[in-house]
Amino acid sequence: MPANLPPDYFEEEKKLRQAKTIDEKISIIENMLAIIPHHKGTDKLIGSLRAKVAKLKEEKERKPQVQRKSDSLYNIKKDGAGQVIFIGFPNAGKSSLVSALSGEPVEIADYPYTTRALQQRMMRYEDIQIQLIDTPALGDDNTNMWFGNMIRKADCIAVTIGLSDAIDVEYELIMEEMKPHLPYLQKSEREILIVVNKLDLVEYSKNLEEFEKATENRHKVIPVSAKNDVNIHQLKEILFDSLEIIRIYSKIPGKKPDLDVPFVLKKGSNILDCAGKIHKDFIEKMRYAKVWRKGKLEGMMVSRDFILEDKDIVEIHI
Repeated sequence: MPANLPPDYFEEEKKLRQAKTIDEKISIIENMLAIIPHHKGTDKLIGSLRAKVAKLKEEKERKPQVQRKSDSLYNIKKDGAGQVIFIGFPNAGKSSLVSALSGEPVEIADYPYTTRALQQRMMRYEDIQIQLIDTPALGDDNTNMWFGNMIRKADCIAVTIGLSDAIDVEYELIMEEMKPHLPYLQKSEREILIVVNKLDLVEYSKNLEEFEKATENRHKVIPVSAKNDVNIHQLKEILFDSLEIIRIYSKIPGKKPDLDVPFVLKKGSNILDCAGKIHKDFIEKMRYAKVWRKGKLEGMMVSRDFILEDKDIVEIHI
């Protein structure tokens, strides 16, 4: 075993030994590959892990069609500009929220465990689509089939709690449930939002105030009511912000920019990142670029490491 592997690597290695499904194993090994420092001492280990991923993917392809269909109930590939997963206990209103945000109906009932498998819906935010994942309530018999894999790969986790006199207890239980799967949980809360649903239950307003004060330094709390459409638009904006992405519009020299379908990049991306997103050959062939930024830049020539912002227009010259 090469030296100087970070502690996070060994945490993932421990989880790999406990993993049951092929998708979960692939996800964990990919995390390990992202963590490993690249130098001569790790070359063999990196090669070995990549070989394991390839072998697992081959094994998955050989599995019977029935099994692959079963896997799809508990593992949903990312789609759109980002993936947001809603998790919580029974009757927190996850399905109602996903339905309200996407405008697409999701099976909803007054009894617990209505949602039996993962369901995806697409939420339109201005000119992009964001993938929302509705999940079975925590405590369902199938929780271990999807929970670890899905929360590790999601771009944003929306912890959903129904307003009651026990919101603080539910919050702590959910956080404890996530800890084994998110080793960075105590270091960074960047992708976890707390959505308190059922704001219409005004008799618990005092509980909400106390909860917000207790968690204000740890998480962003968003009170909403899916039933009465309260703060749903605000929640859409917060979900977009939590993905930490920017939209970039391309422009062909001498023509108007294409403002219909933006390229989506992570915040902090530069011109070179954008060029590669438009076409892989542009990274080597690009001579220079121009950027338009509303109210600030009008076709300014920029360097390859120029940092882009949301809604910039980029013209690549090759």
